[in-house]
Amino acid sequence: MKEQEFELKKIGNQKDFLTMMSKNIFIAFILNVSILIGLNEAYGEEPTFTASASATSVSVGEQFNVTFTVSGSDANATKNFQPPKFEQFVVMSGPNKSTSMEWINGKTSATISYSYTLYARTAGKFTIPPATIEYRGTTLRTDPLTITVTQSQNKKQQPSSDNSSIDIGDNLFIKAYVNKSRAHVGEQITLTYKLYFRVSISGYDLVKAPTYEGFWSEDFDMPKQPVITNETVNGKQYRVATIKKTALFATQAGKLKIAPLEVRCAVQLQSKRRSNDPFDAFFSDPFFQQVQTVPIDIKSNALAVTIDPLPVNTPSGFSGGIGRYSFQASIDKNNVAAGDAITLRITVSGTGNIKLVTLPKPQLPADIESYEPKLSESISRDGDVIRGKKSAEYLLIPRNAGQRTIESMKFIYFDLDQNEFVTQTSPPFHITIRQGKSFASSGSATTDKETVRLLGEDIRYIKLESTSFQRKDEKESPFIFLTLLFVPPILFVGAWTYQKRREKLYGDLPKLLFETAGREATRRLKKARSLFEQGNAESYNAEILNALTEYLIHKLQITKSEFSLERTLELLRKHNIPQPTLHKLQTCMERAQFARYAPQADSQTARRELLDMATEVIQSIESSFNKKTLHKNRRTAV
Repeated sequence: MKEQEFELKKIGNQKDFLTMMSKNIFIAFILNVSILIGLNEAYGEEPTFTASASATSVSVGEQFNVTFTVSGSDANATKNFQPPKFEQFVVMSGPNKSTSMEWINGKTSATISYSYTLYARTAGKFTIPPATIEYRGTTLRTDPLTITVTQSQNKKQQPSSDNSSIDIGDNLFIKAYVNKSRAHVGEQITLTYKLYFRVSISGYDLVKAPTYEGFWSEDFDMPKQPVITNETVNGKQYRVATIKKTALFATQAGKLKIAPLEVRCAVQLQSKRRSNDPFDAFFSDPFFQQVQTVPIDIKSNALAVTIDPLPVNTPSGFSGGIGRYSFQASIDKNNVAAGDAITLRITVSGTGNIKLVTLPKPQLPADIESYEPKLSESISRDGDVIRGKKSAEYLLIPRNAGQRTIESMKFIYFDLDQNEFVTQTSPPFHITIRQGKSFASSGSATTDKETVRLLGEDIRYIKLESTSFQRKDEKESPFIFLTLLFVPPILFVGAWTYQKRREKLYGDLPKLLFETAGREATRRLKKARSLFEQGNAESYNAEILNALTEYLIHKLQITKSEFSLERTLELLRKHNIPQPTLHKLQTCMERAQFARYAPQADSQTARRELLDMATEVIQSIESSFNKKTLHKNRRTAV
């Protein structure tokens, strides 16, 4: 009986032990779950990295936004954002970074966005590759985006954004001014373009420069960062920046028109929140709002000025100068020997249309030779007034002894202060020419003693004794003899051919520029790379733009006045340049021009990509031209 009681008690103790163990295991499970939840809340979920576009179907030239967004409670732990290469698109602005935070049910969530404003120049279906960002040692990637670009329907493009609509209204405009609406032919008119804005602007780009038909123009240098002032227009306060200033000189009379200036501004706008959450009122502060950059095109007003002709009684010899000038002429010596050089210097300096001034030419005696003058010109743009100096240096060689006179010269210009023609005269120059050294024989039969002595040394006596001659063994190789026999004629023919080719090239300047365009462009790009390493962003972008422009002008054999991007692309298509190369060229020039006027808008990576793209474009065009020339030579040979 006692044994049975002991067994029952033992079984009961085992049940209590199992019950206790079950309770402990359950408590441990609950603790582990709590710890995991706590760790999850402490470290946060892995952020999500997504890409989105404001529109997946756009027209050619229509702007749209691409945004790369990192979301999650630990989004701030991400770093090293790497955007994709927008090879088929033009980047108008970006990356524009914005950060927002929100609390939902006691949990913190952060969102970091990197947005770009793009547009496409050609139709097609293009893919934007993934962007990457690092998070705790791992790399997060977005999905690629597919954008369909259709032909433009010639409708006014509205900036793409997540906002319902963007109405700039009178908060952004350009106004053109002239300091006088009536002037004489050749009189300076100062044209000024001012940008008025009541919105935030991160940069601007001159889309289309105005045309000045009937004018000679000279642009004033503008500061890298325009000076911002305040003005009141129609009762509203505006910030104002002078973005362009030009001096105009009319070359014809009548009513002349000045076309508008077109500018593309990168405007920063704050996105509007659409939520019924009462906490949004707290986060309406601009610090928490997402800033988006939108490109907006604006035009200035057109202008017209009245140009009066000069008086009809224009004197003969009028230089074309209009303004206020001084005239000087001088020679470096007035007593020389025959055959020695004299320098005659003619200088005109003053205020006005100095580039259109014609210098007077000297009237020289018949026995004084004159070479082509060395011309020099300098322009100063200080104080919103065009000043300058133009000079010519003549090298004169008198051939005979005697007294010679260089007659006085007249410089006639129209003085705007006196409203009449003014004549300035140089003094005449009287030159005494001494007998110079004679470099040729005068035909005289006289000789001096030294000549006779040398002549006697030329007489040699004939040796009458017999002399034995011995044959020397020819140990030299016949190869050396043949080499010495044929190498000089070959070298002569090669030198003659090289000289003829050199003369032909220098006689045909367009052909010379055509053949050296690639080497010159490579030299400019090396200079641009040096500027990039120095961190000089503005000069770097300008050098790339100049390298591409000069290369295309020389390669296509067109003038600077005929150069435009559309015409260049058309000419390159006629030369069968591949379409991808044309697209890269267009993208490269547009990015370089935009970055030149807004250097703060592009990143270090974008600048490096721009240089690589410019090098690739020039190499591709050069290769296409070389293949075309080789094919042409082969056809000619056949």
